Amino acid sequence: MESNVQNAMSIAKEAWYKVDGLYDFYAKSVGLNLTNILVLELLSDPTEIYTQKDVCEKLGLPKQLVNSIIKSLWEQRHVELREARDRRNKDIIVTDNGMEYIIGILKPMEDAEAVAWSSFSAEEIANLAKIMEKFVEVFGDALKKIPQNQADS
Repeated sequence: MESNVQNAMSIAKEAWYKVDGLYDFYAKSVGLNLTNILVLELLSDPTEIYTQKDVCEKLGLPKQLVNSIIKSLWEQRHVELREARDRRNKDIIVTDNGMEYIIGILKPMEDAEAVAWSSFSAEEIANLAKIMEKFVEVFGDALKKIPQNQADS
């Protein structure tokens, strides 16, 4: 039984890498990289306003990398930067032009995702979501228990 579990875990991990590779393939096909796509997806929600710090925390990305992406979007007039609530950060406001740009980039990818998701039943999707939430929670808890200096050993 143990080898069956190990085999299934290997298959799941390999599939995870392949999904990342597919997103990266798409990003490159539109002249971007995976990180740009992640930031654009986050900024595409018109009901949310993020600061650079929010983007870093939500996506787990370094501040310099996010700053570079936001600066590029600002230079292209896809976003505006406005004083935020705490004054140390700026709110990232997607312009109308920026939303057109984001939709133009993300829509074909989202359409392809919809094709993939349509091959699953609602029950399968719900089960996958529950499994992923559980994995993230348990994995995160386990990582937090690793002593900080253990990685240096």
